[in-house]
Amino acid sequence: MLLSTSQSLLSNNSANNELYCPSLFDNLCWPQTRANHLITISCSSLAMPGVDESKFVTRDCLSTGEWSSVSYESCIYPDIWDSVKKFYMIRVVQLRKPYTDIFQAVRIIELMGLSVSFISILVSFIIFFNLKNRSHYYSHTKIHFNLLLTILIQVIARIINYGIQVKKSKSSSQIESIQCSVDESIHIHETPSILKNMCPLILIFSQLSITSMFMWMLSEAIYLNNVITFRPYYKSSTTSYFYILGWFVPFCITLGWSMIMFIKQHGKKHKCWENYQHLKYFRMIDGPRYVVMIINFIVLLNVIRNLFLKTRYDSEIQIRDAEHRRSSMNTKFVRKAIKPAIFLSFLLSITHILNIFVSPDHQSLPLVALYCLVTNFLMAFQGFFGSLFYCFLNTEIKLCSC
Repeated sequence: MLLSTSQSLLSNNSANNELYCPSLFDNLCWPQTRANHLITISCSSLAMPGVDESKFVTRDCLSTGEWSSVSYESCIYPDIWDSVKKFYMIRVVQLRKPYTDIFQAVRIIELMGLSVSFISILVSFIIFFNLKNRSHYYSHTKIHFNLLLTILIQVIARIINYGIQVKKSKSSSQIESIQCSVDESIHIHETPSILKNMCPLILIFSQLSITSMFMWMLSEAIYLNNVITFRPYYKSSTTSYFYILGWFVPFCITLGWSMIMFIKQHGKKHKCWENYQHLKYFRMIDGPRYVVMIINFIVLLNVIRNLFLKTRYDSEIQIRDAEHRRSSMNTKFVRKAIKPAIFLSFLLSITHILNIFVSPDHQSLPLVALYCLVTNFLMAFQGFFGSLFYCFLNTEIKLCSC
């Protein structure tokens, strides 16, 4: 890590000619310190990923008036320290450049995917609102609408977050020099307060939409199960409770988590909760998602089982009365709807699991590139795939648009 100092020569105290180490900035502000003394400062101002703000780091001012080397391992959460060493502390430019090129290429692909998803969802909404058969919209399609809405919120949140990052990088590039004074203050341009306040709010909405997305996928599975299991006609009025499952329950979960985060992060310098995934409180919002994933796949498997049984039943009897005809129509409807439901459930679940549990640490450059490309591609194009299966390729939508 390159050291940027406010002084290049050893400094002597003018009053008693004692030897001092000069004030120095290397992502932390080390004030002028007397030789043969240790100084301990907080890690909270460290500009690195995964910083535990409750920790401290110590550095020795040598007898020669020079600073000793320092390791910031004590400041970083243990589970991401290896990533920090590999991706942020590689000193050789030749080794660092391939990783930088990968991250830049992935970011471009990600932004393209977010843009495509954003446009695709907006086009889907226009199609939904212009269906000629409005009654159809208020039954099955409203589940698709709300599912796409949750993905749209994620897309908008990520685009805004990237905009904030660009703003911060531009502000940093305008700093001509960084001076670390004796009182440990760093004279740099502060991030605008509006950006600091927006960051946690964007994160809250993003986490709310992720939880809500899985809830609406579960609602889709429950809807299909009810259509094929309970009655020939599944009335749209009976789906109103899906709004409780899809929005109210995620709101309560996210509200509880965000309140704890605001309390625990109050007074700390980092306002964006950048290490929230590594805190134990994250389990209260992420744990229910995996429970919902499991329930969702169980319900979908039950739908497939019922489809198989009904297909066998329909092939063994001759359908004469209207009730059997309606049951047969529902079977065809569910058979068409189950395929995109399974695909999207797998897509959304595997993307979330890869981002949370799988890490490219200690892997070769090709594997790191593959991991970054796959995870970011799937996440960025979620909105496009959702629009593709639930709108553009949906035969129900085509029939209602005629």
